[in-house]
Amino acid sequence: MNECKTPVTVFDLTNPQVLLAWQRNHLANERTFLAWCRTGLALFAFGFVIERFDFFIRQMQSLPMFEGLTRKHLHTEAISLTTFAVGVAVIIMAGWRFAYVRRLINRGEQQFSALPDMLFMISIMAIIISLFAAFWLLVAR
Repeated sequence: MNECKTPVTVFDLTNPQVLLAWQRNHLANERTFLAWCRTGLALFAFGFVIERFDFFIRQMQSLPMFEGLTRKHLHTEAISLTTFAVGVAVIIMAGWRFAYVRRLINRGEQQFSALPDMLFMISIMAIIISLFAAFWLLVAR
């Protein structure tokens, strides 16, 4: 049967210095998790900003004083939905990373691989840059 197992540590948590170091590591992991969640929420909010800006531009184009301006459709729906999706993906990946690092801390691992974090940050930056590039190309047309 699958029973809920308590984490088994390979170090002595009765030693106050070891306990404080263990707690510090968990707190640092939680701070990192919350920072990634804030980033995801900011991307999610940025999607709303893009959509509201599109609404504002459409209202401005309907005013008689801006009649000479070209009436472009900015296709911001796809960009804002992609930004929403990236925000959700960041929060999901942050949860996965938090659980992964927590498991490593509880096991007492000596070495952490920075590769998952680096790949995650590079992929998020690439997605954000491609969103800005797509928006720029849609506006420049």
